[in-house]
Amino acid sequence: MSAVTSTPIYVRALYDYSCNDTSALRFRRNDIIEVITQLDSGWWDGRCNGERGWFPSNFV
Repeated sequence: MSAVTSTPIYVRALYDYSCNDTSALRFRRNDIIEVITQLDSGWWDGRCNGERGWFPSNFV
């Protein structure tokens, strides 16, 4: 099950996240991320620094 947010949700990165997967969103600690989709598995789809991709929700 997933939840697509109708109102923008913004979160702050607690840690750096980097991955070789092209579908992943890379960010640095303290970056602000706009959350687009939240999956029950803990993976979220978001935008940061002009990029879009998936990231683990426990990093925010």
